[in-house]
Amino acid sequence: MSFGADEEILQDFLVEAGEILEQLSEQLVELESRPDDADLLNAIFRGFHTVKGGAGFLQLNELVECCHIAENVFDILRKGERRVDSELMDVVLEALDAVNGMFSEVRERGPITPATPELLAALARLAEPAGAEEVAAPVAEVAEPEPVAESESGDITDNEFELLLDSLNSVKAAAEAPKAAVAAVQGEAGGDEITDAEFESLLDQLHGKGQFAPDAVAAPAPPAAPAAASGAAEKSTDITDDEFEALLDQLHGKGSFKVEALDTTPAAAQAAEKTGAASGDLITDQEFESLLDELHGKGKFTEVAATTAVATPAATKPVAAPAPVAKAPAPAAATPAPAKAAPAPAAAAAPAPARAPAPAAAAGDKPAASEAETTVRVDTARLDEIMNMVGELVLVRNRLVRLGLNSGDEAMSKAVSNLDVVTADLQTAVMKTRMQPIKKVFGRFPRLVRDLARQLKKEINLELVGEETDLDKNLVEALADPLVHLVRNSVDHGIEEPADREAMGKSRSGRVILSAEQEGDHILLSISDDGKGMDADVLRSIAVKKGLMDKDAADRLSETDCFNLIFAPGFSTKTEISDVSGRGVGMDVVKTKIAQLNGTINIYSTKGKGSKIVIKVPLTLAIMPTLMVMLGNQAFAFPLVNVNEIFHLDLSRTNVVDGQEVVIVRDKALPLFYLKRWLVSSAAHEEQREGHVVILSVGTQRIGFVVDQLVGQEEVVIKPLGKMLQGTPGMSGATITGDGRIALILDVPSMLKRYAARRI
Repeated sequence: MSFGADEEILQDFLVEAGEILEQLSEQLVELESRPDDADLLNAIFRGFHTVKGGAGFLQLNELVECCHIAENVFDILRKGERRVDSELMDVVLEALDAVNGMFSEVRERGPITPATPELLAALARLAEPAGAEEVAAPVAEVAEPEPVAESESGDITDNEFELLLDSLNSVKAAAEAPKAAVAAVQGEAGGDEITDAEFESLLDQLHGKGQFAPDAVAAPAPPAAPAAASGAAEKSTDITDDEFEALLDQLHGKGSFKVEALDTTPAAAQAAEKTGAASGDLITDQEFESLLDELHGKGKFTEVAATTAVATPAATKPVAAPAPVAKAPAPAAATPAPAKAAPAPAAAAAPAPARAPAPAAAAGDKPAASEAETTVRVDTARLDEIMNMVGELVLVRNRLVRLGLNSGDEAMSKAVSNLDVVTADLQTAVMKTRMQPIKKVFGRFPRLVRDLARQLKKEINLELVGEETDLDKNLVEALADPLVHLVRNSVDHGIEEPADREAMGKSRSGRVILSAEQEGDHILLSISDDGKGMDADVLRSIAVKKGLMDKDAADRLSETDCFNLIFAPGFSTKTEISDVSGRGVGMDVVKTKIAQLNGTINIYSTKGKGSKIVIKVPLTLAIMPTLMVMLGNQAFAFPLVNVNEIFHLDLSRTNVVDGQEVVIVRDKALPLFYLKRWLVSSAAHEEQREGHVVILSVGTQRIGFVVDQLVGQEEVVIKPLGKMLQGTPGMSGATITGDGRIALILDVPSMLKRYAARRI
C-alpha cells in the first residue's frame, strides 16, 4: 500500500480497527466458554468484516485476505455447520495475532508481512462445514473457478462492472416469460431488485481472481414451479444496505468477476426464489450512481446499467455454489420468511442445525446511527491543551482565594467563593474527559491467562471486577505493563498444578481475581489468587543465597519485609528460567513503574491459601494533592499520597542508632532527616531544635523529615522543570502556590537515594 493516501481516512481506520481488534481479543476468549452464543458469534463475524472492509478500501490486501477467511470461519460457525473447539480457537487466535501484527505495521507505515500460507490453509479448512470433505466434494469441484492472471490493481473497472450488470439483466430477461405465469398466481411482482442470495453469489465470484468474461454467461436454468414460491417480491428499485456494503467489499477486494463459474441449477434458482427481498433502509438508483461517481470519478457509470432491468421481475436468478456469507433474514410482517439457505446441493446433503438469527441489519443500524451522532472524537493533544489551561485557572483560583481571605470586602469574598466552586467543577469535568475505563487494560488479560494456562498445563479462571472504574488515560497506558507482570506472576508462581491442588483439597481450577475500585482521589488495583502463597522462610534463604543480605539481617525481617524482597532486582523464587518467568526482572520493573506514577504497592500472603498484591495510584497525574511546607523562606510540596502523619519535633524522643538519628513513634524507631540541611545550602550545618516532623511512606519503609513550617494541603498543577534544573535529584516538578510563591515538588525516593547515604 502507498501511505500517500488520504491521511485522515487512514487515521480513522487505525482508530476504529484498533478498537475492534481489542474487542475481538476479549470476545474470542469469551466464545470458548460460550460456544453456542449466537450474538457473540455475530459480533465476532461483524468485527472481522468491518476490519476487512476498511482494509479493502485502503488496498491493504494482505489484511483483507486474512480477515476474509476468518470471517468465513465465523459464518460457518454461526450457521451451525461446525462447532467451536480448542483446535479452532487456537487457529483463530493465531489469525488474530497475525492481523494485529499487520495492523501494527500499517500504524508504523512499514511494509506489511502477510499471514503465513500454513495459517491461511488452516483457516480455509475451518471455513468448510464439518465433514465437508466427504459430503460436499462434488460441489467444491464444480464451484472452483479457473484462476487467471490477477489484474494490476486487484479491482474491477467501471466497464467490467457495467458488463456484469448487463449480464445479470440478460439472465433475468431470459427468465421473464416463464416467470409471468408465476406472477399471475402470486400477484404482480414489480421491481428490478436482486435478492440477497443472488448478490452474495455474485460477490463470491467477485472475490475470485478471474477476469470478467461477459460472453461466457451460462444459460439460465428453468424456473421453479409456482408452488415453490412463497410470495412476490416487494415493489422496489433499490438495493439494501447489506448489498451495498458487500458491493463495496468487492470494489476494493482482490480479483475480478468471472461469469463462467455461475451455477444456475434449478435447486439454486428455487432457493433464490424463496427468499423475499427486504424493504426498509434502502438507497435509490440515483444515490447509488452518485456513490459510484465518487468512487470512480464523475460520468463513468452509465444510466443503462441501472435501468435496463426495471421491467424484469425478480425471478429465477443464478446462485454460485460456494457458501455465501450469511445475512440475517428480515423479519416478515405477516408470515415469517424462511432463513436464507446455503447452496442447494450442500444443503440437501447435510442440512445445518438452526441457530437463532440476529436482528435484521437495517433495523439494528438505526439506533446505532442516532447514537453515533452524539459522539465526537477529540485528539488527546487538544485535551492536554485544555487540561493545561484549566491548570493555569486553578493556580489563579488559588491566588484569588488567598486574596479574598485577606480582603475585608464581603462582595469580593462571595465572588471569589463562587469562582472557587465553578473552577472546581470545571476542573473535575475536564479531568473526566481524559478518563478511560480500566477495562481498556483488563481486556487483554483473558487471552493472556488462557495462553499461559495452556502453556503451563494449568486450569485457571480469571475474574475481572470493577472494569468500569475510570482513571486518567496516561495512567491506563502506564499501568498496562506492571499489571501484565503481576498477572503472569500469579499464574506462574501462585497457582498450582491441578493434581497438586487436588492433593491439597482444593478445586482443580485456580482463581485469579483482578479488581479495581476508586477510593477518594486514588485508584486501588488488586491482583489476588488462591494459590500456594509465599513462604517467608524460603524468601529469607533465597535473599541470603543471592547475597542480598547476611543471615542475621534476614532473620530480623518481618513477614511483610520478606514479601517485599520479590521486588529486589534479580530476585526470583524460580530455580529454572523459562520464557514465562525466572529472570527476576519483572517485579523490579513493576515497583519502579508504580513509584514513577506516585503510587504505592503492598503484598499480603498466607502460605497455602494465596496472595494479594494491592496497588494504589492517583486518579490523574496532571493535578496533585500535596502537603505544602516551608524551609526558611522557600516552599516545598510533599505528594499527599506519601504523607502518613505529622507531629511537633520533640528532641527527647530522638536518639542515635548506628550513626543515624531516629525518632521513636509508637515504640518503633524511624530514620529522621533534617530536610533543611539537604535543600538549603546556607543551613547545611545548622542545628535545628524547633520544627515539625512529617512521617512519609516510601515503599514499605517509613521515614521522618523535619521541616520549619506547615502551610497546609493544596492542590497543585505539576509543571516540568526548566532545562537547567531537569534531572535534579529529589525534584519532580514545580508549581505556583496560592500566595504566588514558586514551590518545588519533592520526589522522595529519588531524594533519599541522593542524600540519605550522607546520614546528616
